[in-house]
Amino acid sequence: MLAYAGKAQLTKTKINMVEKVDKIVGMLKATLPRNAVIKTDLSAEIPLIEGDASQLGQVVMNLIINASEAIGTEQGKVDVSLARIKVIAGKEYEDYHGKPIPPGEYVCMDVTDNGCGMDDTTKWRIFEPFYTTKFTGRGLGMSAVLGIIKSHGGALQLSSQPGQGTTFKVYLPVIRKNSTGDTGLAVSAPSTPWIGSGTILLVEDEDQIRDIAKEMLEMFGFTVLEAVNGKEALEIYQKNAAEITIVLTDMGMPVMDGYELFHKLKSLDSELRIIVSSGYGDVEVSSRIGSDNMAGIISKPYNPNQLREVLKSVVNTSHQS
Repeated sequence: MLAYAGKAQLTKTKINMVEKVDKIVGMLKATLPRNAVIKTDLSAEIPLIEGDASQLGQVVMNLIINASEAIGTEQGKVDVSLARIKVIAGKEYEDYHGKPIPPGEYVCMDVTDNGCGMDDTTKWRIFEPFYTTKFTGRGLGMSAVLGIIKSHGGALQLSSQPGQGTTFKVYLPVIRKNSTGDTGLAVSAPSTPWIGSGTILLVEDEDQIRDIAKEMLEMFGFTVLEAVNGKEALEIYQKNAAEITIVLTDMGMPVMDGYELFHKLKSLDSELRIIVSSGYGDVEVSSRIGSDNMAGIISKPYNPNQLREVLKSVVNTSHQS
């Protein structure tokens, strides 16, 4: 509801959707359940579009995560493709609501799953900001997704049947040649997923996990400083304490583990917000540190939505205090 009601200024840049989608798919393959196989068909002949890279990244990520969740615990697949489509006046191109898609050239992203699917009632209601009924694999910020697409001058198509999967098609207008600078994009988005700000110190000794976590954090709007162990993290914090607003740290690390780092950082700044990431279980970590001392805790492996919710809670709590 907050995402739907929020407004954010678009930071417009030229975007290569092939690179954007490929990068997000690579990140999600390492975090989503392995029973949902993500396959891509990304043509190299896709033209550039213009828009807000962070917001469009949220659209791509949310649609793929929803598709994965729709599959549930069964074996299934999510197909993600990009195509160049020209909508011609008089041809039948309609959005999910039956409205004509304006003529022009578009980059079309297709996200298809073979999961649970949706009935007609659900298809009509998933974009409502106050629709709260929970059902498998749908409802994750879809009102915000639609708002972002509309703010970029795009359109959305949806087809789904119970037990036969779901397909979302996102149409994003191609940059017009010889444009005078007016691309037809709205100056503000009527709805957008939560985006944070500030600098986070990410402490993680496993390269792959650290790279994925950095991608997520940057997608959520944060600047990221990286450290591979507690000792390096402490040195980075001492040099950049004025900029660092949150620390996200693993606990099991060489040289200096997360427990020692936690106490040393708290001795430097007792108000520093530290989020603990661990594969050892919340109970063990909380018993050694104390739940009251942590700003948040997230168990490995975690997906982008789980990380975003923890960050949002930490940031919102800080603003209220």
